Amino acid sequence: MDLRRLRAGEWITAACGVALLVSLFLPWYDAPRLTAWEALAALDVLLALVAACAVAFLLLTAGQRVPAVPIAFSVLVTYAGIAAVILVAGRALSLPDGAGGREWGLWLALAAAVGIVAGGLVGMRDERLSRPGELTDQAGSPVAAPPEIEDISAPRP
Repeated sequence: MDLRRLRAGEWITAACGVALLVSLFLPWYDAPRLTAWEALAALDVLLALVAACAVAFLLLTAGQRVPAVPIAFSVLVTYAGIAAVILVAGRALSLPDGAGGREWGLWLALAAAVGIVAGGLVGMRDERLSRPGELTDQAGSPVAAPPEIEDISAPRP
C-alpha cells in the first residue's frame, strides 16, 4: 500500500464516506430524536454500504499499482453517491410519521453524499499517477531520473 498514489479525489471521497457513516448515528429527525438507524427501514444499510465503498475507494487506490482499477471503481462510487444523494434528499423532503422536523445529522448526510459524488468525479478526471513535476515510473513509484531514450537510426534500404 502506497499512500503517495492517492490524489485529491480519493481523499475527498473517503472523508465524505466517513462523514456519511457517522451521520447515520446522529439525530436526523426531532420530536422523538430519531437517528437514521431508527427512522429508515433498509435505506440505512444502503447508505452504510455507499459509505463503505467510498472508504474502500481510498484503500483500493493505495493498493493498486496501475490507475485502471481505481478509475473504474471511481465510476461505481460516483454512481453509488448519486443514489445516496437521491435517497437522502428524498428523506429530507418526506418526514417519517411522528417526526417533528429535521435535525443536523440529515443535512450532514446530504452534504457527505454530495461530497462522495464530487470526490468520485474528481477521481475520474484526474488520471495521473503522481503530482506535477515529480518523476515517476508507469506504476507511480518515484524515480531518480527519467529513462533515457536511445536514438536508433533508420534501417538502410
